[in-house]
Amino acid sequence: MQKVLTFAAGAAVGFVLGTRSGRQTYEKMRHQSVELWHNPTVQEKVSDATETVKHKAPQVQHKVGELAKKATHRHTDTNSTTAPTNGASLGDAATPAPAAPTPTDADTATGVPPTRGQSAG
Repeated sequence: MQKVLTFAAGAAVGFVLGTRSGRQTYEKMRHQSVELWHNPTVQEKVSDATETVKHKAPQVQHKVGELAKKATHRHTDTNSTTAPTNGASLGDAATPAPAAPTPTDADTATGVPPTRGQSAG
């Protein structure tokens, strides 16, 4: 569905920018948008929004800083365990799998073959 919408938007832009009537439509829309932007009511709302952002910015900055510290703290707490894979539970992931036995000198001297994937020496 998104591909269809992207195609339709591209076709519309191509029409607007590519044809003479499209160019006239573009110029009309551009003129209307400039008139709208210079409308005193719109400029008043823009000014109000700018003041609100200036007033709230320190509070937002403080809150974002706190959230970043919490996220960093959580990351360091969970960094000691490995993440579960293939549907394993978190408890399973915290317990490492036993290591495969490695051949010792005594095993190689007695002729015991090495385990699969390991060399004899």
